[in-house]
Amino acid sequence: MPTTPIVTDDEIRTRSYLLWESEGCQHGKDAEYWLRAKEELEREAAAKVQEASMASMGGESTDFVLPVLPISTPPAKSVSDKLAHDDADLKKVV
Repeated sequence: MPTTPIVTDDEIRTRSYLLWESEGCQHGKDAEYWLRAKEELEREAAAKVQEASMASMGGESTDFVLPVLPISTPPAKSVSDKLAHDDADLKKVV
């Protein structure tokens, strides 16, 4: 997965509190609970993105994604039209 889904601080705070409670309210492990909560939430969010991606592709897996390229409008004048116009201008000068 190229990017990690964004997880909010509120989500991390809630999850870390639940982890803290589930492990007997041990003090002094704030950073550990925060990092574990963040990793869990990011993993879960990435799994949801992957599931949505698989569903949108009809269940087919792929290792790459082709970019969507905009279709540009052709130039108003082609190069040959421009050259013909320049030649006509030169003939007028001579």
